[in-house]
Amino acid sequence: MITATADLWAGDVQDTVRVRGKLGEDLKKGEFDFHARSFFMSTINAGDLLNYSTLATGAGVGYTSPEWKGFQLRFNGFFTFQVFEQNVRIADPITGGVNRYELLLYDMNDLTNTNKLDRLEELFIAYRRNRLKFTLGRQKVSSPLLNEQDNRMRPNVFGGLSMVYSGVSTKWTAMWINSMTIRGTVDWYSVENSVGVYPFGRNPFGQPSNYKGKISSKGIGLLGVQHYKDGFTGQFWNYTAENMFNMTFAQADYNLNVGRTRFYGGLQGFYQFALNDGGNPDPDFTYMLPDERALGLGGKLGFFYDTHNISVNYLWIADKGRFLFPREWGREILYASLPRERYEGAGDMNAVTVRYDWVTPLPNVFTQFGAGLVNHSKIDSYASNKYGLPSYYHFIGGVEYRFKDYLEGLNLNFLLVNKTAKDRSVLTENQRINRVDMWNINLVMDYRF
Repeated sequence: MITATADLWAGDVQDTVRVRGKLGEDLKKGEFDFHARSFFMSTINAGDLLNYSTLATGAGVGYTSPEWKGFQLRFNGFFTFQVFEQNVRIADPITGGVNRYELLLYDMNDLTNTNKLDRLEELFIAYRRNRLKFTLGRQKVSSPLLNEQDNRMRPNVFGGLSMVYSGVSTKWTAMWINSMTIRGTVDWYSVENSVGVYPFGRNPFGQPSNYKGKISSKGIGLLGVQHYKDGFTGQFWNYTAENMFNMTFAQADYNLNVGRTRFYGGLQGFYQFALNDGGNPDPDFTYMLPDERALGLGGKLGFFYDTHNISVNYLWIADKGRFLFPREWGREILYASLPRERYEGAGDMNAVTVRYDWVTPLPNVFTQFGAGLVNHSKIDSYASNKYGLPSYYHFIGGVEYRFKDYLEGLNLNFLLVNKTAKDRSVLTENQRINRVDMWNINLVMDYRF
């Protein structure tokens, strides 16, 4: 009788274990993702200035675990190889200028590194309860100013703690960021050491900015609210770079359907001021002077009919200060933005662009075109022109092909960019190289599953 009871109890235990399964079996239910990317880029400068070209390729694997009592894990990594390059790592013999675009496919901090370009990117644990989700660790962030800026081989990834509440029509985002890995590098940086990794222009006095390695900041506080209702989309974001600056960004968009045509418009704006001494009490080493202010306003009007999407976009930045947001932290997503140039560092500026997107009659072929005029202040007015950029005309044309059926997940993108100075006769070669009077050619292949 005792033996029979023991056998029965042992069987119950085995059945319970069998029902619960094993950790490994649960982990197998997670999702693996794969991404392969090849990127050809070439820059053609005017006259005898140096031209550049390169081809990079790479691949990465990621894993997302299934949720267990609200908990979830994710990690991914990626490696990059240089297939070939032309002139990317040498200075232009006429001006001494260095490469601007192609080098960010690799590691700008180690010019000799062409085949050990690997990095662990996302690595986080998340907890979800109903509509609220907490994420701790290395994660991607999407916002108008601080974001992945993934237009080279690898994106930005940020380390910290985030909280996202996804309501029916409103989404709240809050995050504290204390580290990041930056496009064009393989290293991880603290927030204060990330400022100045990219070339950093001049201060308002006309002297080369000297804040790299001299900024004091504990991190970045991010707060965002996004609301969607009946054709209206509104968003508000606040970025507090501790001891450096505070930036507020707001945007409102509205869509109206009239028959087969959808009309849309939008307004956006930002306001920025320095915190304490702007990063360093010494004005020669600070990121933003205490009395600097930045104010910008933008708008767009457009319509979408059948397969055609046309918009007119505008941006104005006041003359009270420069719009300063570290380029290492993301690419500004403004109505008037076009690929291969930014408005960061500018004050006393206005820009107008026209964009046209077309879904062609050819299966799975999409095109985009853009043209703009950007009016900067004088090249040597560094109080409103941090990088000494001339006014210029900006043109882009792109074609995307998305494969279907057996090759679904494979995309090809071609992008052609031209920037031409508004007044070419007054520019020196130093003011021209890799900025204006140039073509930039891009061919990108992505495969994801």
